Amino acid sequence: MPPSVIAAHRPKAERLAALLCAMAALYFALTAFAQADRLDEIRARGELIAGVKTDYEPFGFRDASGEIVGFDVDVAGGLAEALGVRLRLVPVTSANRLQKLAAGDVDVLVATLGDTLDRRRLVRMVEPGYYGGGASILVPEASPIQGWQDVRGRTLCGVQGALWNRLAASRLLAEVHAFGNLRDAALGLHEGSCEGLLYDETALKHAALNPEWNGYRLLPPDFVSPWAIAVASDGRLAAFAEDQVAAWLRDGRLTSLEAKWKLPPSEYLREASARWSARDAQGQYVCARQADGAWPTQCRELKLIESRQLVGLAGLALSLRDSLGLDLTPFYDPLDRASLVNGLLTTIALALSVLVGSLVVGIAGAAALRAGIPILTPLVRLVVTLARMTPPLLQLYLVFFGLGALIAAHGISLGAFWTSVAVLSLYAGAANAAAIAEAAATLAPGLPHRTRRIAALAHPAVMGSCINVVKATAMASAIAVPELVHVSTAIAADYGNVAVMMNLMLACYVLIVLAVAHAFTLFERRVLRR
Repeated sequence: MPPSVIAAHRPKAERLAALLCAMAALYFALTAFAQADRLDEIRARGELIAGVKTDYEPFGFRDASGEIVGFDVDVAGGLAEALGVRLRLVPVTSANRLQKLAAGDVDVLVATLGDTLDRRRLVRMVEPGYYGGGASILVPEASPIQGWQDVRGRTLCGVQGALWNRLAASRLLAEVHAFGNLRDAALGLHEGSCEGLLYDETALKHAALNPEWNGYRLLPPDFVSPWAIAVASDGRLAAFAEDQVAAWLRDGRLTSLEAKWKLPPSEYLREASARWSARDAQGQYVCARQADGAWPTQCRELKLIESRQLVGLAGLALSLRDSLGLDLTPFYDPLDRASLVNGLLTTIALALSVLVGSLVVGIAGAAALRAGIPILTPLVRLVVTLARMTPPLLQLYLVFFGLGALIAAHGISLGAFWTSVAVLSLYAGAANAAAIAEAAATLAPGLPHRTRRIAALAHPAVMGSCINVVKATAMASAIAVPELVHVSTAIAADYGNVAVMMNLMLACYVLIVLAVAHAFTLFERRVLRR
């Protein structure tokens, strides 16, 4: 390019660069203001909104009067007290706690949140941790699982969003069936759907006191890590929370809460209290703020401040996350990628099995309805009516947890996948049976090509029923079948990328449904119209 042209464009380029710098400066200024203003906002409203669990005794649960109480509630109350404001509690679960924080529904999370590198990418984890614990596994006394080394290749029940699920799957190669809550996971263990219940050590120790768990034992804890209070981003609120937790480790407040709630002594809390109470030769705390406001390196969890260097497709995915906020987790996390692929394959297998099952049930049911056999036909008509009028999710629960509990007492367990296939096949098959029987009733016996004509008349209704049941396979996640919804929800719970995972899941389901609709259309064109 000629020098004159370059000179002509230089002022424009300089102005553009200056504009970009000014916009960047404004952005960071507004971000810093928003982060700083969160603390002022809490004080102005006179209320700290804290997310806590209600299903994890003794850290967060409802007492006999329905009030939310527990160790975490007292920690949140201590923050509110130090701020001079009242406390408002918002119930959260392992699966939705990060989403509620990111959406601004809560100011802080005090919800047994394990501190990990992945979670630090999403929210601001307060250092130091206010408590710590590990995972344990509840197994029957006669179980061959004697230690963590025996877990490899075993099937475990877990809770969606729990940190231990990923660790057990990636490090121990266990197959984890994650249920929506601890109650359902416990039912899964009782009914033989898994060989052990994987969850937080403290929660399992408390649950094991219940007489229903007589005949079970706990493995020694593993994967011990700190639990941290979480806030949405860096700023004054995070610094305030950090200073409070450090002070509580020094003055024994957290140890007192441990005794109050009858918790077994935590090794993490003992070590953290000693570390943060240590003083140097001048009598100053070793773990004190440095000139830049950071904690000394020796006081931090080094494994949580290391960075991971990724290149290639993984690096590109991380760049999209950091620049555009598109957290395409399966593209840079091998474990999540494998989980998503397995979830997709499981969904396809489930859809194909249910399609075949519903067609078989539909044809057999229609034949029984048209046969006019005295006892059989009324019985089939009753089953078809009940199956069509009962919600499929309720049917899943009744069969898997209801019938499953009855036969588990005799040493028989129901597989979640095949239970879903059977229930959904019956649900859609009942609609198919009614449609085929009605089509057959309109045609006189003895007509040429009568079977093809019946199929042609029933085709629209059967096609609609089969497409609906393919979409209904998502309900199988309720009983921990590791299909697309189950896997996508688990990834979103770990990373907080709800929008990305839900849209990815939607795209997969649209493709599956389009494939089924296309198959039915081809069948109509090439077989029924001949």
